[in-house]
Amino acid sequence: MHSERRKHERIQQRLPVSVKLGREPDQHAGHIVNNSGGGMLLETDLSVSTNDQVTVALQLIGEADPIYIYGTVVRKDARGYGVAFVRVGDITANLISYLMRKWQREGALAAKA
Repeated sequence: MHSERRKHERIQQRLPVSVKLGREPDQHAGHIVNNSGGGMLLETDLSVSTNDQVTVALQLIGEADPIYIYGTVVRKDARGYGVAFVRVGDITANLISYLMRKWQREGALAAKA
């Protein structure tokens, strides 16, 4: 029997993003596959390893600047990279919560474990 370890509900919402590894200047294309208040599942061709730090830039429609989300790669599997959020300020945390509620109202489904 599988035990769910996540503290936050996770929803499916595929979103295009740019991804940077650590302090490297190069940005790589990627997609958020699903997300929660504590992390995301990320698809990217960028080669990363467990414990690597990544910066994910999410451009929202109608906003001039992207939202930068900082995380640590906690796992890799066939679906992508599991990224746990780090250094999430109150404003970003509130925005993530707001976006998740909005996407759920628009029909985003709960992600499977």
